[in-house]
Amino acid sequence: MNQIWLALVLVAVIAAPQPPLWPNVFWQNFNEETVNPQVGNHKDTGTYYYNFNLPAYRIDRSNGQYNPFCGIGGPYANVSTPCSHFVVNGNRFMYYPEKNTCFYCCNSTQGCGVLKPTWMSDATYIDTEVHEGVQTYKWLKVGNSKNYLYETVGSVPVNRVTVSIYEEPSDFFNFGPRNATLPANVLTLPSVCTLTNLANWGVCQELRG
Repeated sequence: MNQIWLALVLVAVIAAPQPPLWPNVFWQNFNEETVNPQVGNHKDTGTYYYNFNLPAYRIDRSNGQYNPFCGIGGPYANVSTPCSHFVVNGNRFMYYPEKNTCFYCCNSTQGCGVLKPTWMSDATYIDTEVHEGVQTYKWLKVGNSKNYLYETVGSVPVNRVTVSIYEEPSDFFNFGPRNATLPANVLTLPSVCTLTNLANWGVCQELRG
């Protein structure tokens, strides 16, 4: 009986990979689909830039109109225009390059900081499956919503590449290949961004209280 129990434990240990771990610096292109009962389903493309050594990140979207930070409820809710999220020095901004405008959203104490490379350390391993044509590990992390992360398989967590992040039921990202070197100055906050020009709408207003 003890031998059977030990064998089952060993099988469980072998079957469950170590949790996902992001590298401290990377960037990836993505395709995104948003689902919102009020404004419908919409798709856009973009790029995710990440540097936890600073820490800072940036998310560029080809069209921010249907994003709850960039568009919905804001001045460009009815305008198709690119939008970039910058999180620098613990502050989140939305920058609109075609409009040369920028709004301050919230800070890290209000839930607008940079994800840690270990943000999925407490995620639950679901299974190994073919996803988007790639053999992946599937993980679930439950917060305000169910977050499913799919990553390439491998024994070294930091070497696995994020394939998809699905924040059900509203936001679905599929990522391209991962790149290790960031473009120069890509995380430099545009000079038009200040703490005094507030985003007084939607999610940002709710987060600031």
